[in-house]
Formats: sequence, C-alpha cells, structure tokens
Amino acid sequence: MGRFRKIENIQEWQVLLDRALFKTFFHSLQWESFLEKDLKWLCFERYLWQDRALLSLARVKAFGQEKFISHPFCEYGGPLPLTGEIGFKEFKKDLLAELKAPLKISFHPKSLDYFTGLSPVEARQGAQAGKRISHFLDFEGLKNKDLLSSFRYDIRTSIKKSLSKGLSFEELKDKGDLKKLYQLYARTMKRHSNIPLPFSFFKFFKESSSAKIFLVKKDKEMLTGSVFLFHDEFLHYFITGDSYQALREFKANHFLLYKVMEKFRHKVGFFDLGATRKGSSLENFKKGWRGKEQPILEINTSSAKERSQSKLRGVLKIMPTPCLRFFSKQLIKFKL
Repeated sequence: MGRFRKIENIQEWQVLLDRALFKTFFHSLQWESFLEKDLKWLCFERYLWQDRALLSLARVKAFGQEKFISHPFCEYGGPLPLTGEIGFKEFKKDLLAELKAPLKISFHPKSLDYFTGLSPVEARQGAQAGKRISHFLDFEGLKNKDLLSSFRYDIRTSIKKSLSKGLSFEELKDKGDLKKLYQLYARTMKRHSNIPLPFSFFKFFKESSSAKIFLVKKDKEMLTGSVFLFHDEFLHYFITGDSYQALREFKANHFLLYKVMEKFRHKVGFFDLGATRKGSSLENFKKGWRGKEQPILEINTSSAKERSQSKLRGVLKIMPTPCLRFFSKQLIKFKL
C-alpha cells in the first residue's frame, strides 16, 4: 500500500508500539483487542508509515457508510511518532492518497510536538467555536503552590462548599458499586441526549492496570464517580456519571476532581481534563481549573450526517434509560 505498510502480525505491531515516542491508553493492544471482541461491527487495521510513524485505524460502518477512525470512543488517536521529526504535510498527503475510505483522525496535542510543517490555520484548529479542545494542568508548575488557590474563584468556592458536606472519596473496588456507577452514568448521558458506552467498557476499566475509578459518597450513597486513565506522564479525566443532587447540592464533581488532583499531583506530570467543544458551557467549567487550552487537530474527510444525528438525538430523549443501556452496543456506532 505505497508508503503505508499494513502490519498483520500482532507481535510485530507490539514491537513497533514499544518503540513509539508517545502513545495513549487507547493505542494499547489490550484496548483495541477488547473493542474487537466486544463490538463485532468494528475491526482495527494497523499501518507503518516510512518507519517514521504508526497509525491504527478502526474500520466501522455507520449510517450506511464505511469509514476509518483513529480512535473510536475517545478524544484522541492519530499517528504515533517513531522519530523526533515527522513532516505533517507529507504524512497527510500520503494518507489521503492511499486511504480512499472516509476517515477521521484526532491528534493528541502532545503528539503534535513531533510533527513539523503545520500551517498556522492547522496549528490554531480548536480556537474556533464548535471545535474540540482539551485543558491540561501542568502539575510540575504547581508543585510548590497551594493547589486550591490556583483555581478560578467559583471553582474554589464550590470545592470549599463540598469539603464542608461530609463527603467521602474512595477508589471503586466493589462490583456492586460498578453497577451503581454505570446506572448514574447512563442517566447522565440520557440527560444530555447522548449514547452511553456499554457496561462492558466499565468492567474493562475496572480490571485495567492503566485505569482507576474513583467515587464520591454521602452517608454511603453514591453521588458521582469517574474513570481516569493513565498514559505516559498524563492522568486523563475520561467519563463520569452523577446525580442532580451531586451537582446542585454537594458540588460532588468539584470535590472528586480536587481529591484526584491532590492524590496524583506529585506522581504525574499533567492532568488532562478531557475534550469539550469550544464555546460550550462545559468548556467554561473546565477553564475554571486554570489549565492550558490545547486544540485537538483533526484530519476529517467524513461527510456530516447532521440530519441523521438530529433524528437519533430525538429518539434518545424519549428512550427509557434501561433500553438505552441494553441497546448501547448497537447504538454507539452512531457516535462515530
């Protein structure tokens, strides 16, 4: 396949992965193998580009269209660097010339440190309304500072309020708590007319050595919980589930994030607050933690399916939460 060589042998791919100068949780063979077993409509194809970069792509079919995605169900994916400098224009040109199916690739902001030749427009992607961005807290710069005082005033106020409420913070261990958290998560997704990831994903995160799940409770009642992923020097705030009570009365999400930051600020370099849309209310919440805005660069040749997506969101609004949980494995392909 021209300058992209398809890697069929899993052992060879693992050797190449071990050479990568940067990779995320989502690039691991454990995660990709789990997705292939759990979702029969998805399979991965893996490529080596000129011995300079790796690219893993999920081949999926949604809305009657087949496409490649790197990586599904997360903010990031994209090529992994094998060398210190990779020509972005050359990589993109070869990619679009050789992969004919529609594709979407989302670059982790750190991976762009290895790419040269980005145009000013490409480098600024994420600064426009509607584009996806992340916020990274640099813990190295906060080592000798009071953590609470580094946040925006309203975030500090909410944390102080939560600290006075007698909340408990703990790592998830019990299978029963995992089911309760998933119920909270599914309800949270339904409130926002979004499709929840399947429960099997949560079981995978619970067993993974590169993931941790933390909970906040009040008098043994679960208020909120979140999945956090570890990779390289990053701690990634991934997905969460909470109740209205958790948000309004107890500010439990503020409490949870603060406690996790306190626990790991001297163990990891960066706290990644996860992706959000530029200009959204969620962006305002994440900005309050005073991290640095990080644009998420995309190469996207997929055609928009706004009408179909709009109809789907309408169905999700009226679908009972138990049905949403039950059919999540079939529905989540339409997130892609």
